[in-house]
Formats: sequence, C-alpha cells, structure tokens
Amino acid sequence: MTANPAHKSSPYLKDRRMSAVRKLPLEFTDRDADQRGPVVTLLTPDLSPAYLEDAEPSPLMESLSRGWNRLIRITRWGLVLLLIAAYPASVISAHKINTDPVPALQLAQTPDPQTATMISLIQRELGDKGWAPDRQFWHPQARLTALPAWQQSLAEALSEYSLLRADHAGPSASLADPDLKAAARHLAPEQNVPATPRLHAAIEALQTYEGRVSRQMASRPVSAETYQAELALYAEWLQDSQSILRLSALETGQWPASSHDIRVVYAARAKAHVMSSLLAASPGPLFMASAEADTHKRAYEHLQITLRRIAGFSPLFITRQTDKQTMLADHPAMLAFHIQEARLALDTYMSGLGSATEPAISLAEAQIRP
Repeated sequence: MTANPAHKSSPYLKDRRMSAVRKLPLEFTDRDADQRGPVVTLLTPDLSPAYLEDAEPSPLMESLSRGWNRLIRITRWGLVLLLIAAYPASVISAHKINTDPVPALQLAQTPDPQTATMISLIQRELGDKGWAPDRQFWHPQARLTALPAWQQSLAEALSEYSLLRADHAGPSASLADPDLKAAARHLAPEQNVPATPRLHAAIEALQTYEGRVSRQMASRPVSAETYQAELALYAEWLQDSQSILRLSALETGQWPASSHDIRVVYAARAKAHVMSSLLAASPGPLFMASAEADTHKRAYEHLQITLRRIAGFSPLFITRQTDKQTMLADHPAMLAFHIQEARLALDTYMSGLGSATEPAISLAEAQIRP
C-alpha cells in the first residue's frame, strides 16, 4: 500500500501529525485511487524524529519518572540539612566536662596517691575528648570556649603543684626531684605549641617518679611543712580566681554572655576540681592534733563540699548582669561568692593544722612513708 499524496497536504492530516496523541504518527492509505481506505499505522524506518518526539509517553512511566525525581530532590535536601545540623550537634557533644572524683580504690593501690591523681586527671582529658586547644580550625572542638579554658587551667594548676612537690621531694633543699620537675615543665602552657605530646611526656615523667617511689628510690613529700605549702598554694589559687571573677562581674559595656566570662568561670572551676582531687589523695588529716580532730574534720568536709560545688557549677549559659540587662543571672559574681566560702573553709582547716602537736606529726609521717 502507498500513501495518497493528496492526503499528506490536507489540513486534517497535518493536524493529526502535529498533535500529541497516545499513538504513533499516522499515515493514511487508500485501497484504490478513488476512495479513502481504512487508517493504518506504518512503522517504517523513514519516520522523522519529530514524529516520535510528538508521541505521548506512557502514564505509568511518567509517574515513575516524577517519583524518582522527587526522591532525588528529597535525598539531596536531606543530606544538606543533615550536614548543616551535624556540625552544631558535634560541637555540643564535644563539650564534655568530667568533674567526677578519682576513685578512692584506684588511689589506694598506688605508691603515691597524689601522683596517681595527677596522672588520672591528665589521662581523663586526653582520653575522653582529646585536648581541645590542639584541634584544627574545622574541628567541632575548635569552636568551643569553655572546654579549652578548663583544660588549660587544669594543666597550669597541675604544673604548679608538680613544681611544688618537686622542690620538697628532692634529695636536698636546693635540688628538686628531676621527674617531678620535668612533669611541671611539660604541663606548663605554651603558646602556639601542641600540648598533646607534652602532656604524654608529663605522664611518662610522673609514672617514672611513681615507679621510683615504689622501689624506694625516691621519697614522698609527706611532711606537715609540705602539706601546709600545698594548702598555701590552694589559697593562692582561690584568691586569684576570686579576683578575676570579681573584675569580670564589675565590667560594663560588654555583651552579657561574653567569651571572657566563660573562660574565667571555667578556669576557676578547673582549679577547684584539681584542689578537691588532690586534697582527697593527700594524707593531710593525719597531721591534725587528736584533741581537735573532729572539729577540723568537719572543716575539711565543708571545704570539700564547697570545692565540689565550684567544680560542678555548670549553668546552661554563662551570663552577667550589666547596667541595662538586670534580669539575667550574674554567674561570675555567684561563683566568686562560692570561692569566698571555700577560702573561709580553707582558712579554718589550715588553722587546725597549725595547732597540731609534734608527736602527732611524727606519728603521721611514720604512717605514710613507704
């Protein structure tokens, strides 16, 4: 069969060709030259691509295509929202302050509980969350303010304490213990220097000193004079923290939730945590005179309660009252008040050590020396 040329130029055929129909383009044929025959579809290789483009696709395939495109768009937006929400969530989860005391059972199994406490405090910071000041700019911990202030203050306090013990544990008054002195040097904060390798070196130095004590190759500074020097160091920490907090509370013209307030609050918390942990590991109560042991034991317990309250001082947002914002909490002033209570408790506790008799000191030193 052949197509009639007259039919190809007719408006009817042109309209049928160019409309979007559910069938393929049609070609009309005649059974004879005089009459129009039945309409049939010719699938010949000479069909123009325009014919195929004008054909309407299957409704089922259209539905599947729309569903697939919608799924792709939802997946893309879901990934974008997940990435946007994941970073703030990582920042929040990276901020973990551990103020739990060192287990007493762990300290009882060591030759030097104070050194074991220092090692435990450093390992806890390195193992739980890592050292935040060493993080790269893209890391979630690099966006934090409180955790770096906590860790730097903790390392600084342990450095000062290790240096004090090194001076009292040396073989002579002019010669400090080399391992404790090395630990103090590694723990001291330095600008623009990674702290993690130095902290591991400090742990190794403290472990070396602890091993020497266990083999009786080094002495423990356990005298009443050493203990009073440690308490004097704690009193200095409390005084410095209180002074800084007072200055922060009295400042005006700053944002009531400034990063400076966060740093000073968490620095004071870290030093209180170190004091509480080291006091729990020290043999100080043995130096008290028996006649006043009950009174000063209560002073010691009150001091520990106050220090634990300072270390656990963790409001959701650190705020400070200013001249124009009087409805917010003044957290630096609140913490300064708690530190004042700790200073009074420490003074009461230290006064009890001053009245200890010489026989009580001699007996205590004999009980705690290796």
